[in-house]
Amino acid sequence: MLQNQPPSPPPRDNSTTFYFIAASISFSLLFLLSTTTSTATNTATTTTSPDPRLFPNPQYVVHNPNSPPFPSVPTIAYFITGSSGESSRIFRLLLSVYHPKNLYLLHLDRFAPQSDRDRLAFRVHGLPVFKAAKNVHVIDLLHILSYMPKDLNFVNHTSYIGWKEARRMKPIIVDPGLYLAEKTGMFYATQKRDFPSAYQLFSGSPTSVLNRKFVEFCVMGSDNLPRTVLMYLTNTPSSVLSYVPTIVCNSPEFKESAVNHNLQYASYYASSSESPRQLNGSDLQDMLRSGSAFATKFHYNDPILDHIDSEILGRSRGKVVPGGWCVGEMNNSCAEWGDANILRPGPGAKRLERRIVDLLSNGTFRTQQCLVE
Repeated sequence: MLQNQPPSPPPRDNSTTFYFIAASISFSLLFLLSTTTSTATNTATTTTSPDPRLFPNPQYVVHNPNSPPFPSVPTIAYFITGSSGESSRIFRLLLSVYHPKNLYLLHLDRFAPQSDRDRLAFRVHGLPVFKAAKNVHVIDLLHILSYMPKDLNFVNHTSYIGWKEARRMKPIIVDPGLYLAEKTGMFYATQKRDFPSAYQLFSGSPTSVLNRKFVEFCVMGSDNLPRTVLMYLTNTPSSVLSYVPTIVCNSPEFKESAVNHNLQYASYYASSSESPRQLNGSDLQDMLRSGSAFATKFHYNDPILDHIDSEILGRSRGKVVPGGWCVGEMNNSCAEWGDANILRPGPGAKRLERRIVDLLSNGTFRTQQCLVE
C-alpha cells in the first residue's frame, strides 16, 4: 500500500554494513587479502556528492505492513592490486564486480610503469557511472550479504601445519624488496625460528571475506595480537597465508565469527599442492555447482572469462555488470541510473545462497571453527 505520510527513512549506516574484500591480479583474477601496506592510486573524482538518482531520498515509501522490513544493503570495499602489464586485468575485474554502493581502491605497485597507471586512470574516468557514484568507490553478492549476520568472517583456516612447517613457518628470510627499488629474490638465513608459545599458528588461503569490525581490530591496534603476529610473520615466506587465520582464531572476540570457507572456488592437482591450478572451460560446471562467489586462477584473457562475462554475468565488453540500479534501454541499461539500493538478484544469488546456508546449517559450522589439531 502507498502511505501518504511515511516516517523518514533511517540514515544510511555504513559502519554496520561494511565488508572488506581485497584483490590481487598478479595472484589470480580474484580476491587476495594483502597484509602489506602500500601507496594506492585513488581514482575517485573530486566532487563531493554522488548522483542523486543513485542515492535518492524518496518522499513516499511503498511498504506492505504484513511483510518483513527490507534488510539494509551492505557496502563492500575492494582493494584491487596488480603489477606491470596488469592494468587491463584490473579494469576487467572492476567491471565484473562493480556496484554503485561499493568502494573500489585500485593500485598498481612500483614495478608498473607510469603508462599503466595513466591508462587505468583514463579508462576509469571514461565511464560516466563511475563519476556519478563517486566510488572507484557484486550484484548477487550484495543481495545475499543483505540477509546475513554482519559479524561473520569467511576465512579458510587450519592449525595443521604439516609440511608447511619446514617451508613457510620456521625459515627466516630477508626480502631486499623492502628497501631496494629493483626486484630481487629473497635470501634465506641459516637459523630457524621457534614456534610462538603465546598463541597458536593457523594457516589458510590468501583470500578472505572480512567484516569491518575485524579489519579495524587489525588496523587500529586496539589489541597487541595483530601487531605481535605481524612482527612474527614479517620475515617468513608466504606470511599472507597465516596472518588473518592466526588473528581470527586467537581472538576471543572473533573466534566464533570464523566460517571455514572463503567463498572461493579453486582446484588443485594434488592435496599437497601449494597453489591452485589454472582453470579453463572444463571447470565451468563445477564452479557453478560449487555456489562460490569467486574462483581462482585463470590464464590471462582465457576464453572462459569471456563466457563468464557474457553468459553468467550478462556483461558486455567494456561495460559494468547490470543490476537493479540500471534503468536504461536493454542494450545499454546501465547508461541510465536509478536507486543503487534496489537489488536484482539473479541465478548466481540462488547458488550462493544455497552455499552459505549449507555452510551455516550443516552441523559443522561451529565444530570446524579454529580447531587445534
